[in-house]
Amino acid sequence: MNSKVCHLSLLLATGLGLTSVGQAQPVTEQIDRFELNYSTMRIRFYGEATVDFAEKGFEGAEKVAVEDGLMYVLSALSKARAQKGLNEEASAALASELTRSAYVYNTTYFTDGRVRVELDSSLSRAMDFGVSEFASEEPKSEPSEGSAIVVQISGLKVPLLQTEIRSTDGELLFSPKDVARSAYKKQLAGRWFFKNSGELKSYAGPKPIEINAVAEGDKTLIVTKDSWSKLKADHPRLLEEAKLAFVIAGPGRGQKSSN
Repeated sequence: MNSKVCHLSLLLATGLGLTSVGQAQPVTEQIDRFELNYSTMRIRFYGEATVDFAEKGFEGAEKVAVEDGLMYVLSALSKARAQKGLNEEASAALASELTRSAYVYNTTYFTDGRVRVELDSSLSRAMDFGVSEFASEEPKSEPSEGSAIVVQISGLKVPLLQTEIRSTDGELLFSPKDVARSAYKKQLAGRWFFKNSGELKSYAGPKPIEINAVAEGDKTLIVTKDSWSKLKADHPRLLEEAKLAFVIAGPGRGQKSSN
């Protein structure tokens, strides 16, 4: 190891490393410094700096690294959004939002004088695809016994940001416009999970409602109209809350999702 980390951080990192292989398996994607986590709807990135610790002190060194990370977001978010096929024009405003809401979750000091600060912010804000029409500001329907809608998808290996659900004859059954604005800000149209993952079991809760879907193109899922109509009649609030778990086949052990 060429890094010098405080003892507590080293213990935490070791523990996470053991559990991430055996249990945790979120759907993630790496774009340069950005790590997009579609299971938690968080985005992580880092800032790095080489400083004179004797002059700056640890706190001063971390501040320089944080500034580097925030400047990276301001300069690189538009490129990441373009790679996902999203509008670049809104990138500057969204990047500013990310920098204001970002927080430090880990700091590493290296023996060569570098310090790296890892930051965390909202993926739903970073990858907002410009929806302006919503079902309501807040969910209005009465809660049902269902804890989440689990959409088991065939024919898909990576998540779809601009998710639409259509019937077999092409009728639009669900889109972000059917979600409450407050829910969209937290998780867009829903979250993504690998089959049988711990993250899916935790998110889906004790009474998940399952439905099968087939992927078509780069943003559409196909379901039977009858099954969706019943789901919508029985569990409208789950749709307003975007409490959807889109499930794709898991990768090989230790792998991550990427485009």
